[in-house]
Amino acid sequence: MLKIYYLFVLSLALFPVQGFALEPSEKMLFEKNSLYQYIQVIEDTAKKERYVRNQKKEYTQGGIYINAPDKLLFEFTQMSFVSLAFLNRDPKDVLFVGLGAGAMPKYFTGRYPDAVIDIAEIDPDMLAVAQRYFYFKENERMKVHVDDGRLFVKRAKKKYDWIILDAYQNDYIPFHLTTLEFLNEVKSRLKEDGIVVANITAPYRNKFFDSMVMTYKKAFPYLVMFKGKKSANFIFVASASIKIKDKDSIVARARKIASAKKFDIDLEDIASRYEPSEVYEWAGAKILTDDFAPVNLYQYQKSGAQ
Repeated sequence: MLKIYYLFVLSLALFPVQGFALEPSEKMLFEKNSLYQYIQVIEDTAKKERYVRNQKKEYTQGGIYINAPDKLLFEFTQMSFVSLAFLNRDPKDVLFVGLGAGAMPKYFTGRYPDAVIDIAEIDPDMLAVAQRYFYFKENERMKVHVDDGRLFVKRAKKKYDWIILDAYQNDYIPFHLTTLEFLNEVKSRLKEDGIVVANITAPYRNKFFDSMVMTYKKAFPYLVMFKGKKSANFIFVASASIKIKDKDSIVARARKIASAKKFDIDLEDIASRYEPSEVYEWAGAKILTDDFAPVNLYQYQKSGAQ
């Protein structure tokens, strides 16, 4: 399975991907085919926004308001923070798998300055972009590890209160970060009652969506989902705990956190989109495993196997 992933990486290096046409108000600040992905940094002078994108305009991996770089620009980054309402404590040890523009860890540390944050980012060029163009800075409590997210999780010695899975390369999650084996490794790195949150693209963009739902349900006894209003994203919130929190308690907890930590995003509104995973459950979906690569899944879907 990992061989397929690294063959894809090699193809990026050998066959560069071309970008898209810019809007009249946009200018390119940076462009590169890194070892892992195609990266562009675009600034929109009319909107006063800056983005990191891949070869498709509609897939933006992160961004900032130029005049307010500490605010969260995109809904999918805002939505992830609703998962804090599932914790009964402030998170002290946190892991981000995937850096992007660095907006989420930067926003988080501004409200939880005592937390210790590890960030696993495979692409050193993405780290350089986050630092140069998006004002991301490491500090004594927040460190970036240039490493594959799966390998970092496997080798990690500590356990975490809050793990955020947001690793994308171009417009997809690397397959080895979607499998049951990986999710079990993530689960093993959680403290008691710890929470995992994952940014997952919607079904019309993600042919594996049903399988991702069922794979998370196989790995975790508790899964809740939140759907974006503006973005084509879902947030999965998963826990190994059997202590299920209902919608009303999550909305109330989100309201309390937003007030106490001075969030400038509407956590209560996001919490109100609480949906049990059963809404999207499909028993016929194939569980994703290390031995069941995307080509196998396409063949399985095409055959109509149940």
